[in-house]
Amino acid sequence: MSDITLSDATRSALFTVLRTTGLADKTSERLSTGKRVNSVNDDAPAYFQAQALSSRAGDLLGLKDGIGQSASALGGALGGVDAIADIVSQLKGIALAAKGGTVAERGAAAAQFDALRGQIDSLAADASFGGINLISFNPDNLTTPFNETGTSSLTISGIASDSSSLGIGTAAATYNNFITDADIDNAIGFVNQGVITLGATALTLGSNVAQLNNRLDFTRRLVSELQTGADKLISADLNEEAAKLLSLQATRELGIVGLNIANQSQQAVLQLF
Repeated sequence: MSDITLSDATRSALFTVLRTTGLADKTSERLSTGKRVNSVNDDAPAYFQAQALSSRAGDLLGLKDGIGQSASALGGALGGVDAIADIVSQLKGIALAAKGGTVAERGAAAAQFDALRGQIDSLAADASFGGINLISFNPDNLTTPFNETGTSSLTISGIASDSSSLGIGTAAATYNNFITDADIDNAIGFVNQGVITLGATALTLGSNVAQLNNRLDFTRRLVSELQTGADKLISADLNEEAAKLLSLQATRELGIVGLNIANQSQQAVLQLF
């Protein structure tokens, strides 16, 4: 079998068609993916830089979710504190209403006081979110990382807000079953102190919520900037790529025509021999 020999014109035309086809395929890929860099071979520096930006954005997205969960845990604790504050206000009302009453009325008020006081402990124990309780008798601490290395974080110490921690005793034992107005005044004094303590707790937790929400917004913006930066490095100009594809397709068609002409010319020359 003899070797096939191509003329210079045919070889040049064939090379043009193959090269143009390759460029058209690459342009079609850019149009379909929307990226000018689809592999490390397209632009190694841009590819790896975009990968690094996207990777960090992914890490920060995980941290963002954690920050959001911590903010929700604090929100649950704040809701518990508000509910407890409502009960404490009711305790004060019960004690005030008992002043000047009969022994039976005072005893009934004391029993009502203690029953309501027990709800404070139940609320404090139930105010948990994701296994974290910041206001129970033995509260948890909550640490929220802000960056990938753990060098930036916020640790929130729980604040016990049950009845004992608030300094509110039982009417039956601590306040002598409201036998005298002095006993009732004693109870009211501790209840008032409990209100002050709950206000300070709410202020502290609210400040921590504000810090977490600020960090959440910052992390969200940073993730967006990282993703935008990665996209800028590898995104294709679709209008430019579409125009380029049309041009390459036209060039390829002309190349095919040239290849046919070169083949016909070569055949015509061979027929002379």
